[in-house]
Amino acid sequence: MQTPFTTFEPKIAVQPIRSLINYCERNGLARGDLLQAVSLSEEQLNDSRLLIDVQRCEELYAFASKALHDEMLGFKFGQLFESDRWGVLGYIALTSLNLADAMKAQYKFQSLSGNMGVPTLTLDDTNSTLQWVPAYNCSHHISEQIITGFISLARTLTNKGQLAPEGVFFTHKAHSKGAYYEAYFNCPVKFDSTFNGIVIPSTELQAPIRKSDSELNKVLCDRANAMLAQQTFNAPMEVIKGHILKTLSDHVPEIEEAAQHLGLSVRSMQRKLQEHGTSFSQVLDAIRKEMALTYLRQTQNSVLYVSDRLGFSEQSAFQRAFKRWTGMTPRRYRSAITKGHTDTN
Repeated sequence: MQTPFTTFEPKIAVQPIRSLINYCERNGLARGDLLQAVSLSEEQLNDSRLLIDVQRCEELYAFASKALHDEMLGFKFGQLFESDRWGVLGYIALTSLNLADAMKAQYKFQSLSGNMGVPTLTLDDTNSTLQWVPAYNCSHHISEQIITGFISLARTLTNKGQLAPEGVFFTHKAHSKGAYYEAYFNCPVKFDSTFNGIVIPSTELQAPIRKSDSELNKVLCDRANAMLAQQTFNAPMEVIKGHILKTLSDHVPEIEEAAQHLGLSVRSMQRKLQEHGTSFSQVLDAIRKEMALTYLRQTQNSVLYVSDRLGFSEQSAFQRAFKRWTGMTPRRYRSAITKGHTDTN
C-alpha cells in the first residue's frame, strides 16, 4: 500500500519548467544552477510524462528572480509564446478552430499539464471573463505567467498582435509599476483584486485561429485522449484530483461522476483509492481544504463566496468544516494572516 493521501499537493508538467530554465539560461543564468534549484536532472527535464510538485517550480522562480534581480520574471516569461511549453495541449491550441475551442480542450485535458490551478470561463454576449484559480498559495510569478501567457497565446493564435482585453486582474499587490503591465496588455490592470483573470470581448473568443486544421486537431485530440487513458492507468490519483479540482467551481462531484470520467466502474475506482490508503471523500475534503485556504489567503472574496465556490450547501457547513481543518473560523484565519500570526500550511 502506498503512502496515505492526507494532503493535496498540486503538480505541474515538466515542459513549462524546461521552458523557464531555457529562458533563464538565455538571460545569463547557469543551467546547472537552475537544474539544482528545481532539483531535476537533464534526463528528467526531457521526460514529457513527468509531473512534479509545483513547489519545485516556485523554488526555481525564487532562485531565478533573485539572481536576475527581477520581480517581473513571471510577467516577462509569460509574454514568450512557445507551442511546446504545454506539450500536446499547445499544439491542440494551435490547430483549434478558435480560442473558445482551444480553451475547451485545455479544460478537458487539464490533468496532462498538472493540477496547479483551475481555469474558468464565464461567457456573455458582450464580454467574457476568464479566471484562473490557483490550487495553492502561489507566488505572483505564477499568476502573472498564467494570465500573461493566455494573452500571448491569444495574440499569436489569432495573429492579432494588439489584441486587448477590457481589463486584467491580479489578487496580489503590484511588485512593479502598473504602467509596465498596461503597456503590454493595452488595457487597465488592477492589483489587489478579487480574482486572477481577464475580461475580454466575447467576439475575440470566436476569432479564427490562423493555423486552424481540423484534421490535425482531431489527431492531436485522439493522442491527448490516449495519454489521458495512460495517465489514468499509471497515475489515477492525479486524474481524480484534477477532476475534483476543476469540477468544484460548478458543483461537488460524486464518486460515480468521477469514475465515469476515468472510464472506471465505481468499485474499480474505490479499489484504486484504497491502494493509496484513502477514499473519495477524503480526497475531496483535502482539496476543499487547500482551496479554502487559497481563497482566504489570496483573494478578498467574502466567506459566503468561498463557501459557494467550494460547494457547501450553507455557510455554516463551511465554517464547521473549516474549523475542523484549522481549529479556527474562516474570518479569524483571514484576520490572523493579515496580522502575520499564522503560516500558510
